Amino acid sequence: MKNTRKFSVQDVVIIGMLAALCTISTTIKIPYGNGAMVHLGTAALFTFSLLFGAVYGGLSGAIGAAIFDIVMGFSPYTVWSFFIKGIAGYIVGTISHAGGAQGKNVARNIIACIAGAIWTLGGYLVAWTAVIGRFEAAVVNSPSSMVTSGVGMIIAIPLAASLGATLRKSGLLQKK
Repeated sequence: MKNTRKFSVQDVVIIGMLAALCTISTTIKIPYGNGAMVHLGTAALFTFSLLFGAVYGGLSGAIGAAIFDIVMGFSPYTVWSFFIKGIAGYIVGTISHAGGAQGKNVARNIIACIAGAIWTLGGYLVAWTAVIGRFEAAVVNSPSSMVTSGVGMIIAIPLAASLGATLRKSGLLQKK
């Protein structure tokens, strides 16, 4: 039996809006340390994946990160970001929605975000090495990636919990 999913117009519109929010969130930078910065794109990606699940989270993260890279001049990373962030969103959504949890289990959400953060760090280590040409240079970027994921998790888990009830009442989360 072939299991296929057809996207409705509503699905496409929601994914597009979530991708736009991922792009915009990535432009919001928080300075820390000696000139380092973290962005809120990961918070958006984790939030959407916890709320909407693997497909919406993965697609919105992939599209949003790729658009950010193109618009902000990071084109060498566009394809890398598409796959890294897309798979990260898929991982977070899959784990947080496993067993019918629908993103409501806090412990499962923490595990999901940690798994997504580990995937993202590993993926970007490969991407940075490929683009920059030196693994040592890639390792220097690792702390910012870890802080960005940590901040994303701290924001996403309570935000998804507070938005979840409202989105369920509106009917946007029922069929996901």
